[in-house]
Amino acid sequence: MREGESAPGGGLWNELRTRLSRGPRLRLPGQRPEQRVHVITDTASALPEGYASEHAGALSVVPMPVTVDAQVFIEGVDDVMSELSLGLAMGSKITTSRPAPGQLLRAVERAAEAGASSVLIVCISSALSGTVEAARWAAEQAELPVRVLDTRSVGLGEGFAVMAAVEAAEAGLELDEVHLAAASACDASVWFVVPSLEQLRRGGRIGAVASVLGTLLNVKPILTVNRDGAIVAADKARSLQRALAHVIELGIDAAGEDPAAVHVGLHHFGAEEEAEAVAEALAPYTERPVIVTPVPAVLAAHTGAGVVALIVRRERA
Repeated sequence: MREGESAPGGGLWNELRTRLSRGPRLRLPGQRPEQRVHVITDTASALPEGYASEHAGALSVVPMPVTVDAQVFIEGVDDVMSELSLGLAMGSKITTSRPAPGQLLRAVERAAEAGASSVLIVCISSALSGTVEAARWAAEQAELPVRVLDTRSVGLGEGFAVMAAVEAAEAGLELDEVHLAAASACDASVWFVVPSLEQLRRGGRIGAVASVLGTLLNVKPILTVNRDGAIVAADKARSLQRALAHVIELGIDAAGEDPAAVHVGLHHFGAEEEAEAVAEALAPYTERPVIVTPVPAVLAAHTGAGVVALIVRRERA
């Protein structure tokens, strides 16, 4: 649980878990449709391939633009990764931006037109993007109830919260309960290792001192997302392989001793083999399939090539 957030009440949380375990509510012929919650998120949530289309009735994903030398590319519309790879190799100026507030409002309006009675917008950490502010503006303009959740995380640290929200929405739960399910899943641990910190330094996501240590002294910091949702150094190693080995140790420690309660995800950009090796090492610590996905373009723009990220979420009893 993040600082500044209250822990879910034991009774309410246990009731929510019980209701989710029962699956979707059944409706008798002629019975009025129940209230339906729609979940909206951004592409930084790094959802597994095909997940959004499989859950299109309950979920919409709004893309975050990537700009390479003043040319804007949209994930899901353009071949962003190819353009990004080329831009990184050529030393191009690369930036990202939040979804436009109007774009989020249109997503809310489309959800309403499709029959949603309320909306939950699950966002990338407000310490890394202005998406939360854009979502709050959209919520104020909307004609139906909209709640906004700052996950204070990124990648599948955000994505696990999205999936928890979708599960609750598809089970027919109300907006407060869907919000609770997502907020309770915002406790994933995130670590990532990159060969160079230069791209993160350029984007203002990490300090120049850490970048100098990482590039000049060949120290490979292990980065994490702290309780405030910011990227900070968690540890360091003398080589990429040692850094990855230490990340595996951190992941095993975070997983604990109940594989049924553990979710594990890996991201990579130009380092699929390394990511698969970390996934294989963590597989015995979860009963669920380990999710391995490419880093979404909006994150790859800041990490650069060669990044491997590990996300571990352990459900609370």
